[in-house]
Amino acid sequence: FWDGLEKLIYYILFPALLFRSLVRTPIDLYTATPLVLAGAATLIIGMILSYLAKWIFKPRERLFASCFQCGFRFNTYVGFAVAGSLNGQQGIAGIALLAGAMIPLANVASVWVLARHGESHWLKELARNPLIIATVTGVLASLAGTSPPIICWKCWQAPRCPWA
Repeated sequence: FWDGLEKLIYYILFPALLFRSLVRTPIDLYTATPLVLAGAATLIIGMILSYLAKWIFKPRERLFASCFQCGFRFNTYVGFAVAGSLNGQQGIAGIALLAGAMIPLANVASVWVLARHGESHWLKELARNPLIIATVTGVLASLAGTSPPIICWKCWQAPRCPWA
């Protein structure tokens, strides 16, 4: 059960949440830059410290590859829940923007280290990563000005709903 649920969340539900949140967020690069730079600086510091742990603790290579990402990966699920409960739709928009910028950065570093010790090429793994695909397409769709159709979940009609 847990294996299937984890795959459902990783491959379908979480990418859909990221894409939807990003495409519904109007991205203003000028006002978003300080947030993105602060997030990137924090993430990069975590990556550097995680990489330094290799020489400090001298773990086996495979153990290092799996533990490396623990120093900088963030829990986006909790971020969405907290941001939404504290600041409503504006908080969700902010965390979506931050996640859209940080998830590709974190996943590139994680996949690179993990793939180095696996049987696959890291570029191939990056191209298949559902979180990277969702964030990149969500940001591009937002910058292009597209938006998903609004559908009423009571009557399944779009764009006008008699229930609204």
